[in-house]
Amino acid sequence: MRRDKDDDIYDFMSSDTLKRAEELCASMSSNLGLERRGQLVHCQGAVSDMAQSGDRFIEVTVADPDQGDTLTLISSKPLPASNNALLVYRPAPGSDRKYLGAHPESWLGKRQEDKDNPHYITRYTILRDIRTQR
Repeated sequence: MRRDKDDDIYDFMSSDTLKRAEELCASMSSNLGLERRGQLVHCQGAVSDMAQSGDRFIEVTVADPDQGDTLTLISSKPLPASNNALLVYRPAPGSDRKYLGAHPESWLGKRQEDKDNPHYITRYTILRDIRTQR
């Protein structure tokens, strides 16, 4: 469930979460990597498990199938399940999206054209929108 507009994000987020979200946004390319597959627009982004101290983030492609609070994540490496995953992506210039959510372990995609370059897929459920109000 997304947060109410009147909620103060600082009531929900630790300073580490907000700092990591800003780091992820800063590390994203300023070039938009939009791609259309079928009727979905794919955006470049990054996901980070807030409970892990290893890799700071994994690059992902984000597809919004317009299913409420659920997004599809596509990665070149497997994504372990996470109940506290920070996701950032940029669907348009100056329009960073920052969410905390959860996703199950990713599975190997089955597209024939991706056979030589495997992709891993998972569904990301948005629990909180942590974009700061400027």
